Amino acid sequence: MSSLDKYKVPREQVDVEALAQELARYNQICAEDTEFLDYDHAARDRITAELYANPDCKPSAFPHDTVGGDDEPLEKYDAYLAQVNAAIADLTPPKSLEDRVVRNHLAFAALMVFMRYKVGYALLDHYDLRMKVIRRYSDLTTLWMDNEYPRLFPDRAAKLKQDSAVPTPPTRGNPLTPPSTNHSDSPKAIPAGEVAHYLANPQTLLGKRFLHTPPPDGEQDYEGEWAIESYSVRMREGRVEHEFQVLLEEMDGASLPMDREEVEFLLKHSILVV
Repeated sequence: MSSLDKYKVPREQVDVEALAQELARYNQICAEDTEFLDYDHAARDRITAELYANPDCKPSAFPHDTVGGDDEPLEKYDAYLAQVNAAIADLTPPKSLEDRVVRNHLAFAALMVFMRYKVGYALLDHYDLRMKVIRRYSDLTTLWMDNEYPRLFPDRAAKLKQDSAVPTPPTRGNPLTPPSTNHSDSPKAIPAGEVAHYLANPQTLLGKRFLHTPPPDGEQDYEGEWAIESYSVRMREGRVEHEFQVLLEEMDGASLPMDREEVEFLLKHSILVV
């Protein structure tokens, strides 16, 4: 018996739409707060540093830091999510930048817990349902970006659209690249505007898979699929540091820690698989 069996959900109890909607809700809260906070970097960093200086606040969003390891009963994660949801409700709508910093922190930590224990582990025996959740979550995120994001951030939406319209050079061939189904000449690398958006809203990377093809003369020569398993933020010597745990196909699914610049390089030379 696996130690993860206690988190698995019977197939007939899986509600694909409800799981995707909850993932999208956390993601949209994070995206909205991140964008608003990005208008004032100095205030954002100061408030974040003050929040993480509180010994009762864990700067990491990893589930094993916020709740506990995989030995914890599912009820403990349910109680944590209920507590966080109540706190998010109290902070909605945000009345200050402080509210947005705290709400963003809570929503991202909840997203990490929900993705791992309510989707990843819960649907270990139901790969097809897990992929349906991820695809629906991705669709909901796209709908939010197409409709709500331009309403909230018209200036940034216009720039994102402009950046996405700039053609990018095709990447060199990759033997792992699936055959094209749309008869285009070659898959296009992720536009610079989308790369910037992913890095500003790292929670939007969760649940997506990418195919990386590095430039011919680059120092980084990894080719293949990759995905973000988790993301954390912490204060070190007065600076905000970002760390990504990246799952690499070449490493048989093992994760590798990367900083923001390394993930940016991956994104610039990748295409979105799903």
